[in-house]
This record gives sequence, structure tokens and C-alpha cells, in this order.
Amino acid sequence: MLEHNLLADLVLTYAVALFLVVTLARLRVPSIVAMMLAGVVAGPWGIRIIDTPEEVEMLAEIGIVLLLFTVGLDFSLAAMKQIWRTILAAGSLQIVGTAGLVAALLVLAGRIPIPVAIFIGLFVALSSTAIVLKGLAERNELSSPHGRLTVGILLLQDLAIVVLLLLVPILSGKTTLSAVPMALGKALLAIAAVAGGSRLVLPRLLRFVTASRRREAFPLAILVASVGTAWLSSLLGLSMAVGAFLAGLMLAESEFSHQAYAEVRPIRDVLSGLFFISLGMLIELPVVLAHLPLIIGVAGAIIVGKAAAASGALVASMSPLRVAIMTGIGLAQVGEFSFILGRAGVDSGLLPSAMWQTMLGASVATMIATPSLLAMAPSVASLFRTGESVRTSVVTGIPALSGHVIVLGFGVGGRLVARSLRDLGVPYIILELNGATVRRARAEGERIFYGDATSPESLHAARLEHAIAIVSLLSDPDAAERMVKTARQISPAIPIVVRTRYRLEAERLQALGATVAVAEELEASLEVVAQMLARLHVAGNVIETLLDVFRRESVSLRPVRAPRPMLQSLPEAIQQMPVATHRVGNSQWGVGKSIGELNLRAHSGASILAIQRSDTYLTALSPADRIEANDVLYLVGDESDVMLARQRLMEG
Repeated sequence: MLEHNLLADLVLTYAVALFLVVTLARLRVPSIVAMMLAGVVAGPWGIRIIDTPEEVEMLAEIGIVLLLFTVGLDFSLAAMKQIWRTILAAGSLQIVGTAGLVAALLVLAGRIPIPVAIFIGLFVALSSTAIVLKGLAERNELSSPHGRLTVGILLLQDLAIVVLLLLVPILSGKTTLSAVPMALGKALLAIAAVAGGSRLVLPRLLRFVTASRRREAFPLAILVASVGTAWLSSLLGLSMAVGAFLAGLMLAESEFSHQAYAEVRPIRDVLSGLFFISLGMLIELPVVLAHLPLIIGVAGAIIVGKAAAASGALVASMSPLRVAIMTGIGLAQVGEFSFILGRAGVDSGLLPSAMWQTMLGASVATMIATPSLLAMAPSVASLFRTGESVRTSVVTGIPALSGHVIVLGFGVGGRLVARSLRDLGVPYIILELNGATVRRARAEGERIFYGDATSPESLHAARLEHAIAIVSLLSDPDAAERMVKTARQISPAIPIVVRTRYRLEAERLQALGATVAVAEELEASLEVVAQMLARLHVAGNVIETLLDVFRRESVSLRPVRAPRPMLQSLPEAIQQMPVATHRVGNSQWGVGKSIGELNLRAHSGASILAIQRSDTYLTALSPADRIEANDVLYLVGDESDVMLARQRLMEG
């Protein structure tokens, strides 16, 4: 049981942390950094709420165990399988390249032993999963090309901590080089034992617990599983953090992963906060202030060098230059797992105290700079447009098309657009930045080319000047904005239809020149409304009227459609009249027939209310009016009547 004075110290320390987290949030300082600063304020070099940081180390250790356990739960092996080649190549090059560059510079610049230089290089190579993921989510860039690549590399770095912690005793000399194979063998056996035992035991334990139907049993089981596995790992010679990560990884693909994450996250956030607070307590404020210019210089060097090394590694892995630069800048800070590695280095005697203080201060500075780095990444990447355009505009083999649609992006939405255009016989070409997607789609016969939609050269190569429309399904909002600006400069009048995620992004895109910007946020909500009303047996035309009203009220910049009567002004009888549409194909029986010859009313019970012919709507119809191919008929009748009318139009 905690002593009373320690409990009071913890309450006061958490109060300081709460104040700083809330206050610094206005300056967009990450919570992790605010907690470190709370440790500085409350620690031995601040107001001395806690004189000896060792008092909180035990709870902090439990916090980091739970943090790594949830990281393992988040680590989806299934998701990694889809992009594992790119992630493995780019991520490995990034870690090795960054560590090698830092180590080489340190050895050349001073009298730093090679093992220490290598250790510092590995320390710098890791990035902050928590800060970067939060920043990308706030900027709606998690699903963008650079967002997906960044997330994959961060997960690979998290996994690499398992190996890096095993290297600490080797670099510190506690394990001789001749004993390396034996040490690695034992470590691999221990990892295999922990992973295998976790995979066999933990799901069975949780099934046994859930069978009791006791709500309180499950969170207790999760604590036993995470902390218990970490403790057993320490008995086998592994660190507790590695064991907790492996336990989470083994549960990640089980049916208990989501509930386990939900149960452990509140405890994790509270106790892992102690870990970062304890790190702040390790910062000797007089030393940091005395060497502040050096620390700021080191932080700047880390950001520039790490961004350059990461970008170079990604370009070498055949990633597009713009994506590589934005990903490299996103990975330019030092991560929270670096501190786990750093503490292991200090405890082993590998890292001198003065050097550790410099690394701590510089690392915190890179974390503070992360939100600004993410915000400026698109602008920095655009500076390399010249070099990028040479590479991404190599869209050779595009035929001399005209009257075609340019489709940007070939995900789920791009495939649907391409299929609809193909079915209607409208020519189109697709530009996509994912090389693997381009290869697969080409093998399927698609007219798809590798190119960057933001590059004028790529759009010129796609014959934008002769196209009839652009459809953008890019998942990167910044890239969509740049595409609209570029396309408008090339062709001021071409219709540009853009899909985006949020209403504010849609309004911004339309202000830049997009003809229509469809916000997923709005359209998905409207679809929910439509499905609900349909289940309440509201007529389809009434639903459409409602949705149109909502659209015009919700998106002020959406193009105004032809005026429609408001729902309240429609007679009740008309509100209940379902309206359906039917496009008349070239080979259908009804082509060339007059409305009188069709006599749909007598044969089906449905009537033709109006005809859309190209961009013209014919509403004052007579029996002598004839149906032409590609006419869109507006049919009034119930569902069975419309089905009979469609059959007569197609087969006679």
C-alpha cells in the first residue's frame, strides 16, 4: 500500500500535469510533452513536490507495460500483410539509415565511442507513434498516401523496439561479441516462448473469464494478462515492455482485442502518464538551461537529418517524392519508445549522464515541434515540385483521347466511377500514385497510369485540355486542393467533381474552383436518413425532396439545383406518389415508339411523367412524342407497375 506522503505527492503531481495539459493545449503542445514538463516542474529541479523520482518508477513501469500492451493490440498483422513489402523496405531503410547517419556524424565530430554512437543513432531513429497519429488524425491525413505509409513505419518502429532493447547489453559490453549468438538465441527462444504461451493461454483465459458473466472479471483478467506476461518475460531475461507488447500482439487478432483495449486504456493513460512525468523529473533543469543553445541546435539537427534520411529511404523504396518528403517530415521527431531505450542505456551504463540530459532536452524539443512540422510538410514538399514532376509525369502510353473523363485515385470510389463510365461507354483514364495498384489494375485491363494529380505535367499528359470532366477521389485533402488549383489554371471551365471527407473541406475546395465537392460527412449522414425514412415507408420522391433541402441548407457553396417545391407545399396525394427512372438503351424495344404506341398505362399501370433528353427535360408530353435511345423516362406508379413498364420498354 502506498504511503500517505507518496499518495499526496502523486495527487499534487497529477494536478500540475492537469493544469499544464489543459493550458498548453491552447498552444497545441502535445499532451505527452505537457506531462514531461509537469515532471520538470514537480521534480527535484522544479518545485520539488517529489524529491526522488524513484518513488514513482514502479507505477511508471506498470504504465509503460500497459502502453506497450495496447500498442500490441493496435498492431494489425492482417493490415500489415497488404503493404508489408513497402513498409518493410522503407521502414528498415529508415531505421538503419537514420541510425547509421547519426552514428557516423557523431564518430566524425567527436570522441564518442562507436557503441555509444550507434546507440544514439538508434535512439534518434524511433519516432513518436502517439503524437504523429494524433496529428495526422486531426489533419484528416491518416488515409492519405503519406498517412498510410507513416502509420506503417511507426508500427514497424514499435515492433523494432523488441530487437533494439536486446542490443543494449551487447553495445554496453555486458555481453561480449562472442556471446552474441548465444544471447540472441536465448532471447529469440524467450520471445517464442512468451509469444507462443500468450497465443495459447490468453484467449483461453479470457474465454473462461467471460463464461462467468461477471462484468468485473474481464478488466481484472486483462490486467493479469498484460502485467503478468510482462513479469514472466522479465523472469526469462526479456524486458517487461517487450513481454507486454508480445501479449498484446497475440491478442490483436482475437475476438477480445477491442474489449481488451477499451478496458485497459483508461488505466494505461493514467499510469503511462506517470512514465512521461518521471522522464521529465530526470531532466536536470540547470544543465538544460546552461546548454540551451546546444540543445536547440541538436534538436534542429535531429529534425533536418532525420527528415532527410527518412525521405531518402522512402525514395529508394520507390515511394513518390512528394509522399516521401511528407512522410519523412512526419517522422522527424524522437519518439516515446526512444525514452524506453534511453533509460535502458542509462541503467546499463552505456550512456553518460551529461549526454543523456542533452538527448532528453533535444528530444522534447522535437516533440514540441511536431504539430508545426506536420502543418508545414505539404508546403515543403511542394518546393520539390520540379524534381517530382519529372518523375511522376512519366505517364507514357496515354492515347490521344478527347471527350474523356480523368479519374484521380483508384480506391473503392475510383473503381465505382470507372465501372459506371465503362458501362455507359464514356472514355476515361485513371491517374494513381500507388504503383502496386497501377500494376494490378493494368493486369485487369484498366486504362490506368502512374502519375501525380497535383503535377501540371501529369494533367497535361492526361490531356486535361481535351477532357470533359475531372473526378477526384484522392484521400489527401491537401493534394485535392493543389489539384483543383492546378486544373483550374490549365482549364478554367472544365467540371471538377471532388470527393472529400468533411463539409469544411468541401466548402474550401469549392471556393478554390471545384464545381462540386461532395463531403462524405454529409452524404453518409443523408444516406442514413434515407434508409431510415425508407423503412418508415416514406415515398421515394418525398425522401429525395427532403435530402435536397438538407443539402442546400447544409452546404452553402453547393451548386443550386433547379428549384423544387418544398415538401410542405406538395399535396398529400403527390407526396405518396413514388417516382422511378428508366434509361432507354439502344437495343430496347421502346426505341422509336411513340408514347401512344407504348401505351404503358394500359399494359403496366405506370405512366410517363417526364423525359430527360441530354440536358433537356420534356414535361408537356403528347401521345405522338417518340422515345429515343438514351432517354431517361420518369415513371409514376408503384413498384410492381414500374417493373412491368420496364419489361415492356425492354422487350415489348
